[in-house]
Amino acid sequence: MYMYEDYLFLLSPPEAIKQEISRYKRASAKLIGNYKSMDSPAHISVHHLERQKPFMEETNLNKIEKGLNELPPALLHVDGFKFFQHLHNRMTIYAHIRVTPAVDEWFTQLKRLLKIRKTIIPHITVTRDVAGPDFERLWPNFRHKKLVEPFWVNELIMLKRETFAHEPQWQPFKIFEFKNKQTMANTAEAILYKQAAADNQIQDQINLF
Repeated sequence: MYMYEDYLFLLSPPEAIKQEISRYKRASAKLIGNYKSMDSPAHISVHHLERQKPFMEETNLNKIEKGLNELPPALLHVDGFKFFQHLHNRMTIYAHIRVTPAVDEWFTQLKRLLKIRKTIIPHITVTRDVAGPDFERLWPNFRHKKLVEPFWVNELIMLKRETFAHEPQWQPFKIFEFKNKQTMANTAEAILYKQAAADNQIQDQINLF
């Protein structure tokens, strides 16, 4: 009998952005109490595979790794907040990742390498699947926040957990580096974006709500 496993592929922002998202999570909890994703570290989910046979054999992993190594690091930008609407008046507030033609092409290549067919909307969840009344209390505090932060992603992180464990916990499994430095985004452009972000720093965001 096979032991089934779940796999999660994600991109992890730098520590400064994780801490900033964590501040928004804590401020939200003060308004509405505990909620899903409250303690989850900030990340961009890329692919979630559930109830899989342990198929990630060494040869398969090596093939995936070779393709991902040929991708360049990606320059992404957190750019304000948006929300998803789910069934039964449930809502998710997230930090929006700015999508440019270059970013769209990069994610297209990533999807091809991982054989992902669904659309990826890159985002960092803040409050996941909260009830409508809680969303109505939270959203006015998010809608006009101008959080703009550039950051590089240099690797794809793969986690796994046992599907039917009593309390399944995600565990680090594999890290795939993006090594193609020759096709990285223009360095001067990156500097300009960082300077713009520095001018727009989080000084006006200290009092979150």
